[in-house]
Amino acid sequence: MGRSRLGIVVPARNEEKTIKKVIVSLKKYGDVLIVDDASTDKTSFIIKNLQTKFIKNKINLGYEATVLKGIKYLLKKKYKYIATFDADGEHDPKFLSNIKKFKNFDLLIGKRKKLNRSSEYFFSFIVKLFFGIHDPLSGLKIYNTNILKNIQLTNENDFNTYLIFKIKNLNGKIIHKSLNVKKRKDSSRLGNIFKVNFNIITSLFKLFFKIMLYKIYRH
Repeated sequence: MGRSRLGIVVPARNEEKTIKKVIVSLKKYGDVLIVDDASTDKTSFIIKNLQTKFIKNKINLGYEATVLKGIKYLLKKKYKYIATFDADGEHDPKFLSNIKKFKNFDLLIGKRKKLNRSSEYFFSFIVKLFFGIHDPLSGLKIYNTNILKNIQLTNENDFNTYLIFKIKNLNGKIIHKSLNVKKRKDSSRLGNIFKVNFNIITSLFKLFFKIMLYKIYRH
C-alpha cells in the first residue's frame, strides 16, 4: 500500500519527551498530521522543526476533540485510511503495516494486551458485553474513510467510542488486532488517577445515554 493512502492523526499535549521519536518512526507508514492541544511545554517548538504538517489548538480542547479535529482535516484529503496514534510512545508504529494484511475493513482496533487503569477494564468489559467491541478506548485505530464519509462526526467529547457504535450500526466490518504497548516513563498527561477514572466511568454513562437516544429517534 502506498504511504500516501494513509493519513495519521497524532494528538499531542505536553509530549516534549516523546513526540520527536514517535513522529520520525511514523513517517515511513503514512502522512503525519500532529494536532497540538495547546501544549505548555516545548512540544510546539519541537513539532515546528520536524517538517511535518501540524495544527495547534488555541486552547486545551481535550483528547477526543483534538483527535476529531485531525480526522476532519484529513477527511478533506484523498486518503483511503486514517489512523489515530498517541504521541506518548506507548504504541508500536509497525502495527500500521496491518493495513496490508487485512482488506475490506471499516475499522481496525489495536487491542491492548494490558490496560492502564481499572476503569478502562470496566469500560471495555461493558462495551464488549453489549456490543462485542474490544478495547474501545485504544488510541490506535485505523478507519476506512469510505465509512467515515457516511457518518456525521460530532464535536462531542466522547465521540471516539460513539463513533465505533455508529460504524457497527452501519454494519461496518470491525477487526481487532492484538497490540503490545510500552509503559510510559513519565506521568500521564490526562491527570491524576482519580480524575481519569472518574472521567472514563462518566463517559461510559454518557455513551449509553446517547445510544439510547439514538435508538429512540431512529424509530
